[in-house]
Amino acid sequence: MTIWAIADIHASGRDPLTGQPLKPMDVFGERWAGHVERLEHAWAQRVSSSDTVVVAGDIDWALHLEGAMDTLHRMAAWNGRKILVRGNHDYWWSSKTTNKVRAVLPPGMCLLHNNAYVADGYNICGAKGSPVPGSSEWTPQDEKLLNREVQRLETSLAARDPALPTIVALHYPPFYAGQQTSPYRALLETDGVEICIYGHLHGDAAGTGPNVALGGVHYQLVAADATDFVPVPLVDSRGDDEACLPVGAPYGSADRPASDRVTLAVKDDR
Repeated sequence: MTIWAIADIHASGRDPLTGQPLKPMDVFGERWAGHVERLEHAWAQRVSSSDTVVVAGDIDWALHLEGAMDTLHRMAAWNGRKILVRGNHDYWWSSKTTNKVRAVLPPGMCLLHNNAYVADGYNICGAKGSPVPGSSEWTPQDEKLLNREVQRLETSLAARDPALPTIVALHYPPFYAGQQTSPYRALLETDGVEICIYGHLHGDAAGTGPNVALGGVHYQLVAADATDFVPVPLVDSRGDDEACLPVGAPYGSADRPASDRVTLAVKDDR
């Protein structure tokens, strides 16, 4: 069995007549053309029914849960168990509606919010995260959100099995190259987390987050456009070391034309 990760699918509902996405992502560059179909194909080629895939936020653009159901049902048909983390663009899922979303999730999907799961001998913990000092998004008004999301991560870590190693999934980066200290990093290192994956960063910004091992924690960006829309293998219990990405190594093409570099508008529902 393998534990995989991907973030920033940025899917949308499909037009019932044409089958085309209601919010096509190729407006952000040709790199995004047909991106969900490309991810779906790569997923089918790599992920088995016994695997687990951690999806670290920004799953669907819908404003309301009903609008996200097409994407959720589509993903439910893909191989493996899916553990979903909330992203800043997942407007259809707020912290207050978590139980409502859980109640209608298709089989094989679960939400990571103030809880933890076990997959293939690893704890899977996480939270949405938040902007942090040192990022271009940070404002003093984000302090409240930062404190709340750190508390949610603490709650998730407290729910894990202490005998097992831990993978943490955040949507936002836990820190940035320009300022490598943050409450998230401190918590991850103090609590002995082994792997931390995150998304949120696109295009040129992808290079501002950590893809390295620091303080005993391996950090990896898994935003879909940074992985060429291919799920990233984190842990493979079959012992096939070549199947897993050495953390800190690039995944997918790092050199891309300027037309494919994208900055997505940032908004947070808190």
